[in-house]
This record gives sequence, structure tokens and C-alpha cells, in this order.
Amino acid sequence: MPHWPPEGEPLPYFGTSPAARAPAHVAALDGLRGFAVLLVFCVHAAGNAAAVVAGIDLGHASFLALPTWPQRALFWLQRSHHGVFLFFVLSGYLIGRMWWPRPQASYAHFAWQRTLRIYPAFLLSFVASILFVRFTGPLVDPDVPRVLGNLVFLNGMPGADVMPLNIVTWSLFYEMTFYLGFPLLLLTARSVSPRLVHAVPVAGIVVPLALVLAGADALVLCWALLFCGVSFALWQERMAPMLVRIPVLAVVAAYLAVTTGALLDLAPATAAIMAFGGVSILVLAKAMAGDNALATALAMRPLVLLGRISYSFYLLHWMIVVLVARAVHPHSEAWGALPATLVIFAAGLVLSAAAASVSWWAAERPYFARRAASRASRT
Repeated sequence: MPHWPPEGEPLPYFGTSPAARAPAHVAALDGLRGFAVLLVFCVHAAGNAAAVVAGIDLGHASFLALPTWPQRALFWLQRSHHGVFLFFVLSGYLIGRMWWPRPQASYAHFAWQRTLRIYPAFLLSFVASILFVRFTGPLVDPDVPRVLGNLVFLNGMPGADVMPLNIVTWSLFYEMTFYLGFPLLLLTARSVSPRLVHAVPVAGIVVPLALVLAGADALVLCWALLFCGVSFALWQERMAPMLVRIPVLAVVAAYLAVTTGALLDLAPATAAIMAFGGVSILVLAKAMAGDNALATALAMRPLVLLGRISYSFYLLHWMIVVLVARAVHPHSEAWGALPATLVIFAAGLVLSAAAASVSWWAAERPYFARRAASRASRT
């Protein structure tokens, strides 16, 4: 998942004019991460709540066929990868800023730091997922190929046929391949011609799109979403002054139109995903500007705090939601549909945040402490 700030470095603040820039920590980006992980949480909470309170598998349902509006609301929350897609765009932007206009570190150092950032919390959740599979579901003893495949995120590789242990880590395959591949593409392009650098994000969008149009899985477009973020990083000087003039209500309307269109299957998956990449850039531009209602909302303290533990939250929440739903299930008929649903959402959110805080302290905080100490030693 994307991490803010990238390696502890501030990013430029973009106001309503190109001159309005100064190094600053943008709290709205933390809040944007919090919003994104909240969307991911809602996918699993809504799916489990529908199964518990109504016996409905939302994965095989349709919006209009559901008999009640509460069930349709759960469908709207469950039917998307929008939170993960938003993470991809944000991640591409943040990493793009680290490599443009000039690299902040060598490739080897960057790759090692990304590995140190990703793996500690992942390994903690990986152990939890093995215990979860072993003790809470049908007895499935993970074999060595499955464990090794999951350790290098092959469970997210299209066509790899590696059964996941931690179901949310499919996205880390796209993240890690991007982390390792994008800087090499950029360095190679720069060595040929400085002008060729701008072809990298274009190719990063066009090539996955061409693969999907040729028959590849639509999730290949996750790479295109990452490069949508890179595109904004490379062309921010030109794009930001124009994008920040778009009214907030228009940005929110565009976001709702794209997400609702995907919900109702009004457009092919390819078009819906690419449209979401475009609207995510609008949201990102507003968050960076900081002088509008959307940025103010994203900078609210609960979202900011959730954003700071969003990686650990992302890795752990689905197991906790499943356990809460199983605990609620025997009482759902006596409590009623609405109270049971609210308990699943509320208890799942609180317990997931608590577990994520522990994971952040144990597995993520040491990384940031080492980075802070390293920066201090250089000053």
C-alpha cells in the first residue's frame, strides 16, 4: 500500500496557483489513505453482514434484484475495489515524486527500503492468516509451495493459481512489481534521452490497457492505475493549477458517477477502472491543494489517524470482520437485521483499528524510527 510521507520526506503543497508551493506535510493525504482503507473495510464488512443477517452472497447478487434498500446499500458498499484502486493511484503518485525530477536515492537503496517497509507488517499478518486458516475454517494445512508463493505475493499474479492465505495481499503483487520495475524503466529512459522519461507513464498506462483489450484479466489495469499516479507526479506542474479550479461538488459528482456506474455495470470493467483512475487524480489534486472543502474533510483527525495505520489495518481487518460476523451470527435473528449489521460494522472497525495500532507499533514504527535516526545523523 502507499505510505505517507514517502521515506519521511515532505511533498510540495500545491495551492490554487503554480507559485503557491512550500514544503509541507499534507494531512489530507493521510486522510485520503484513511478513506481508502475505510472503503476496503466496507467491502468485507458489508459482505459478511449480508451473509449473516440475510443469508445473501453479494458476490452473486445484482443491485436491482435485491428486495430492500438496506440490502442494496450493503451491495453498494461491497461491490468494488475502489479503496484498493485509490491506494494504487496514490502510491504511484508518491513514488513518482520520489523519482522525479531527480532520484532521491539509488535504485538498490530504494528497493531495499521498500522491502523493509512492506515486509515486517506483512509477515506479522501472514502468521495471523495462517493461524486464522488453520483454526477458524475448514482444516487446510498450507503446503510449502503455497506458503512460498504467498510470501512473494504470487497469489496476486494473474494466472499464477496460487491460493491466498491472506486474501487482501493480492494487491501487494502489483505494488512490489511497480516498486521494482518503475525506477528501472525511468532510469533506462533517462539514460537514453531526458525527453523519453515522459513516455514511461504513458507506456505504463497503455501497455496494461492493451493487454486487457487482448484478453488479459482486467486487474492487470492495476498497473495502469499506479502509472496514473505517476503521470500526475510528472505533470503536476501543469495539471495541478487547472485541476484545483474544478469545483469540489463537480469532483464529488464525478466520483459518485464513476463508482455508481461500476456498481450498476453501466460500462465495461476496463472503462470503469480507467475512469476511476481519472477521477482519483481529481480527488488527489484537491487533497494536495488543501484550500477546499474536500481537503478539509479528508484532513479530519479520525481519517488522518486511520490513514497512518492504514497498511496494518488493511492487512488485518478482514480476519477480524469474519470473526465478528461469526460471533454475531447466532444472535442476528433475535437482534434484528439493522442492529446485527451495525454491530458487525462498529465492532469490526474498532477491533481492526486496535489490532492495526498494535501491528503499527510492533512492525512499522521501528522502520520510521530508523529512518528518522538516519536523517538526524546526516544533519
